Amino acid sequence: MLKGGQDSLSKFTRTSRLKTKQEFQFVFAKPGKVAHKYLLALYRPNERSHARLGIIVGKHHIKTAVARNQLRRVIRESFRHHQEALKGLDIIVLVRSECTSLLRSLQGKKILRDDIGNLWQALIKCSRLS
Repeated sequence: MLKGGQDSLSKFTRTSRLKTKQEFQFVFAKPGKVAHKYLLALYRPNERSHARLGIIVGKHHIKTAVARNQLRRVIRESFRHHQEALKGLDIIVLVRSECTSLLRSLQGKKILRDDIGNLWQALIKCSRLS
């Protein structure tokens, strides 16, 4: 057990991230797609025993760095809770322009968290079908 009662599976470690250009290009080459109103997920099976995540938040969609980082934190936290069910996938989450207004209110943040949860459930279902 680690500090705070977290085990190593519940952390978002370096091995849980898509880091290099080649890793992102691997997913972009032949992606499966799951689209929701605020987010788009591209995924591709990998040869690993764990899921990896990459997040793309464009400056032209979310203007301030604070909002972009807040959005990334919410996505990473949700991924951390679902990564065991998503194992064997490389996933890139792209933020859509409709997401711009969500971070300004508590209700919007709840909607965003629900959309992210629905996105993971759809990815789990798609990965089982493949």
